[in-house]
Amino acid sequence: MDILLLCGYFESKYQEEISRKTKTWVENAANTFQKRLIAGFKEQGVNLKVVSAPLIGPWPTAYDDIVFRGFEAGESAENVQYVRFNNIWGYRNISRTAALKKRVRDFVRKSEAKEKAIIVYCPHTPFLEAAVYGKRLDQSIHIHMVVPDLPQYMNLSKKAHPIYDFFKSIDIQKMDRLIAQVNSFMLLTKYMADKLHVGKRPYIVVEGITDVKSIPCAEKKERGKSVAYAGKLVEAFGVKRLIEAFEMIDDQEATLHICGGGELKPYVEETCKIDNRIRYYGVVPAEKANEILQNADVLVNPRQNDDEYTKYSFPSKNIEYLMTGNAVVAYMLDGMPDEYRGLLQVPGNNSVAALAEAIRAALTDENSEQRKRQVQISRTHLYYTAVAEQICGLLNGLSH
Repeated sequence: MDILLLCGYFESKYQEEISRKTKTWVENAANTFQKRLIAGFKEQGVNLKVVSAPLIGPWPTAYDDIVFRGFEAGESAENVQYVRFNNIWGYRNISRTAALKKRVRDFVRKSEAKEKAIIVYCPHTPFLEAAVYGKRLDQSIHIHMVVPDLPQYMNLSKKAHPIYDFFKSIDIQKMDRLIAQVNSFMLLTKYMADKLHVGKRPYIVVEGITDVKSIPCAEKKERGKSVAYAGKLVEAFGVKRLIEAFEMIDDQEATLHICGGGELKPYVEETCKIDNRIRYYGVVPAEKANEILQNADVLVNPRQNDDEYTKYSFPSKNIEYLMTGNAVVAYMLDGMPDEYRGLLQVPGNNSVAALAEAIRAALTDENSEQRKRQVQISRTHLYYTAVAEQICGLLNGLSH
């Protein structure tokens, strides 16, 4: 089978360039997800081609480059084809779509395989438009979409402009028509199936992808009082509440380490001046973020289960946190399977005081068996090889 993956992945050697040019945040979690997805497909015995329109922000608000021409570090080392596109907000999706269609046309014309599939990473209109275009060129092509988030819940920033909201609503209507052409899905929560009107089309539910190499070989010898958060600094994700909860912990030995970017960056920087226990590292490469998380004792995901979108969300952050073997404080979202409840330190309610108490409890938790159970979650269906195998199983089933 010939498979074309349309995605927004960028290789590790381009991380520094993207971080330097980004004005908001880097989509590190999405990039890690795609990296593992690609690694899984490469082990499935399929002929895989990867075409990427990297998930960078638009110019001028989120990224420095008006036109994306590729990367300064040179040619791809992983045989990823990066498309060139105009990055001006409002026009870039049109440019991205045109560039992707050219690569799709090449794929369709050059492939001699009887079975062909186009896999789309995430509900992004340019990816879907290009995939549907490929299906018009060859009706036998199967389109599979990986859905880590629903498009209407991808931007939870309070600073979203009314013009953005207007065009986003139009984009979602267009996307709904395109999704109707998709043949199969990988969803992160079961509730996504209804929202996407999947109907009788086949799908799998997999809450994330892990890599065995990311699992720590041994537990840390000493525990301290270090708390960490890595991710977007937006109020909807609870970062402000995390800081308020930490300030309620009266312990001068405790420290809070934060990395990421977003609307709350000025607030975080200001709190560092007031409380010297709080350290902010800014937007950092994924490797640095992983280092901060691994060296901490307690990792916190302060996103609450207080809105409809939580039914359609499984934060990849939770899996990355659990894989460190450290204590994890997080809320049980509606989209999370119950098995995670026993792996997390869950706040008693949505108050800041309850979050502070959960962090205190995690700081004093010496239960090594819990750590082992946390790491164990990465040893089953979430492995990148197992996930890719399930997707290929869907594709093979559709072709017979």
